[in-house]
Amino acid sequence: MPDQPTSHLRNRPRQARSAARVEHLLDAAEAVFEEVGYDAATTNLVAARAEVPVGTLYRWFPDKNALAEALADRYLGLLVGLYDDLLTDIDPEERAGEFLRRVMHKLTSATRDQRALPALLVSAMVPGGRSSAGARLRAGLEGYIREVLEMRVPGLPDDVRDRTADVCVTLAHLILAAASDDAHPEREAMVDEYIDVMLAYLEAKFPDIGHPVWTDPDPSIRPLHPAPDRATRVAASNRP
Repeated sequence: MPDQPTSHLRNRPRQARSAARVEHLLDAAEAVFEEVGYDAATTNLVAARAEVPVGTLYRWFPDKNALAEALADRYLGLLVGLYDDLLTDIDPEERAGEFLRRVMHKLTSATRDQRALPALLVSAMVPGGRSSAGARLRAGLEGYIREVLEMRVPGLPDDVRDRTADVCVTLAHLILAAASDDAHPEREAMVDEYIDVMLAYLEAKFPDIGHPVWTDPDPSIRPLHPAPDRATRVAASNRP
């Protein structure tokens, strides 16, 4: 069992029993964050879910944010490896829609058991009240999306790339939240619908250079940057 970072803990557990207690508290926090959201969660609720006195919780964690940070560490340990795998599994011949659906389904499948992930990501979207844990998770996902955009749309200006990544992360929040909603009778259908929204956004903003929208004087959605066609992407990927 990996050690918990001391930056989030009052004390480092030195025995297996203590380490198990810390993990139990984090499991309880995960359940509470999932059920009521980060803002409404309290240390009292977490202690009650863990069936321990709140003083026991405070022995290890100074506050709610420390619980969230420790959960973020737990999640990032999995996500960093997942992002690396996805970045090495990019086929330049793959259509944008096929690529996006494949990547998002891998992401939702790998994170479905990380029950508080959607709540922590949403906590990073609240104006003026972003939790540092949620912000770290959001930054990790945004960094991955920036790298994908640079691969799929070479030459993208930094400001356009960053703004697009920010929008895609917000849409990814909806996808991850829908994927984790076990109670929704059409969960899988909703995941696919939100992926379609992201795909429609990206295709409208980055049509290939031969798309007629570039000669339309008044397009419904103004594109941002031309995406290379498949032949150009393949040629670029084969350069030494």
